[in-house]
Amino acid sequence: MIKFFRKIRQKMLTENKFSKYLLYAIGEIVLVVIGILIALQINNNNNYNEQRNLEQEYLVSLRSEFETNLNKINASIQENEQRIESLDNLSTLFDKNVLDTVSNREISQMFAPVLGSQLSYLPSTGVLNDIISSGKLNIILNKNLRQHLASFESSLDFINIQLNEANFYDDNLRSLLYNKGSVRNIISDIGFMDFENESISEMVNNKPMFKLVEFENYLLGYRLLAKATNGPKLFGRIKAEIETILKLIEQELDN
Repeated sequence: MIKFFRKIRQKMLTENKFSKYLLYAIGEIVLVVIGILIALQINNNNNYNEQRNLEQEYLVSLRSEFETNLNKINASIQENEQRIESLDNLSTLFDKNVLDTVSNREISQMFAPVLGSQLSYLPSTGVLNDIISSGKLNIILNKNLRQHLASFESSLDFINIQLNEANFYDDNLRSLLYNKGSVRNIISDIGFMDFENESISEMVNNKPMFKLVEFENYLLGYRLLAKATNGPKLFGRIKAEIETILKLIEQELDN
């Protein structure tokens, strides 16, 4: 093909047809430019399709990750509701008239949801962190979805501040119980563990704990923070954020 065009050019020059040669040369340049533009368009289309395929892969992975996070936040909210109920029940025992009507075993059962685990929420963020750290977040075309994904980590940071404060009260409650009460009796009363040998802890009654002002202060502080954590600004906010992200992901996958 190149030899063919070269022969045409040489023939025009030898025949002294410069004007025709000039027009031909311009036409040839135009054809080359058009060819380049077509090649660029094809390349751009290929790159666009590759990015859209990668976007779909990201969206599928993010959907799985945030479905897991939704299950986790629901579990944390439910667990915390049980914790709040137990803290409410324990707070009534600072009234001597109420305390006298409750057995040690019942007190141990009230303690179980509080001592079983600390207030927490541990989401899965591996996929999201990989996308953000690799600078690929812009591959996701939906601007609203990008913004929600980018701000999710800051929402978690805000929650962690609240959880750290709640764990301060939790730690002090446990410390007082370890120093003044009997953890062994609680473990035994709720059936978590059977002890074969006797212990001096069996002689300790946990009811005197409810005569300590310090214990009441920590318990009430913990209760207030636990209740606030389940509210619309913390766990409620995270749940709503996850649900919004999942909705936007589904919309993009359906397009």
